[in-house]
Amino acid sequence: MRLTRIGVVLLTGFLASAPPTLRAQGGVPRVTLAEALKAFAENSPALRIARAEAAEIAGRARQYRGYANPAFSLLREDLSRSGEDYWETTAGLTQRIEWPGRTAARGVAARHAITGAGARFRADSLQLAFSVREAYVTAWLAEEAERTIGQAAEMIQVVTRAAERRLEAGDISGYETRRLRLGRIEAEKDEVDAELRARAARRLLASLVLPEASSHELGPADAIIGVPPAIGSGSARDALSRRPDLEAAARELDAARAQHRVANLEWVPDPAVSLAYKEHADGFKGAMVGVDLPLPIFNRAGGVREEAAARESAATSGLVLLRRQAELDLVDASDRYSVARERLEVTGDGIMAEAEALLSAARVAYDEGEMTLVGFLDATGAFRDARLSALILRAEAWIAYYNLVRALGGGPGEES
Repeated sequence: MRLTRIGVVLLTGFLASAPPTLRAQGGVPRVTLAEALKAFAENSPALRIARAEAAEIAGRARQYRGYANPAFSLLREDLSRSGEDYWETTAGLTQRIEWPGRTAARGVAARHAITGAGARFRADSLQLAFSVREAYVTAWLAEEAERTIGQAAEMIQVVTRAAERRLEAGDISGYETRRLRLGRIEAEKDEVDAELRARAARRLLASLVLPEASSHELGPADAIIGVPPAIGSGSARDALSRRPDLEAAARELDAARAQHRVANLEWVPDPAVSLAYKEHADGFKGAMVGVDLPLPIFNRAGGVREEAAARESAATSGLVLLRRQAELDLVDASDRYSVARERLEVTGDGIMAEAEALLSAARVAYDEGEMTLVGFLDATGAFRDARLSALILRAEAWIAYYNLVRALGGGPGEES
């Protein structure tokens, strides 16, 4: 038996047509990837936190290299005895003088700490930008999956209604009808689950891009199409030298070494020079010069040196560990991208074409009486699964590409 003419028209329409625009779906606001990254840079609390932490480190470093302030003193003494008055007035300045080697070492430590804070912020920015790109592609995949599953569910509903009419006419077995009913129930469940996944993906994108906006969902306006660009091996070889997290760790080690040099000089006390002018009631007056030099007898700053040495040792080991982790991260990201890109190139479009061809052939076969409704149900499920596989391949390839861009330190392909 054949599908009704209405059923064939509906099936053909669902296969050949797509929503004219995604912006009209449920009134969900939409952005391009470039707009999403720009809005993220302007509105993200996580990015503001990373920027504030970098500013905090830089401010502390600038304060660390500051010089001691001079101290002004004014002393007035009024004395009397047996009706005689006497007074003394002293005005002076006291300045602590730091040894030049210690001043230079503090300046070096501060400079490296400030540079490291900037590099740390760039590393955090790269990771957060990757999160936005990943969420954008995931939202696109979720919506495309929802549309595909919805198309399949609608086709199953069409053939199920046709089966119910044929069952009343005694033209189909009860088994086939029950099989189609179960298929329709499962398809409707999958449709609801796909809708929930799409809404969750849009909410995640909105939370990253517009966390303070009134809309709780934000959808992608760009379709993820094509194959991601190829990245040459030369870019991967040079990546470690431009990764901001490694630069930050290296500058933190330089700062720790400079702070260790400062600590090694802590046992040498800083002198304080005083200049004053003193005047007596009897007319005596003149300048005063004094030097205050603490003696390192009880406190030789041994704990400070041990602390600084431990900090330098930890920074050295941290840089070695981070470099190894960065190498593994780069190798893993490169391998994942190579495999995902190759799979997309070899099978991505082919799976999509095969799925369309499969369902078209199944429709023709059923129309010619060569396929049952149950067979057409299976063909619809195969079409849905194949199309979802093709969409997943494309999403995985682009996510792997953006992940490799992150692992490269924002090198080739950093643009959105």
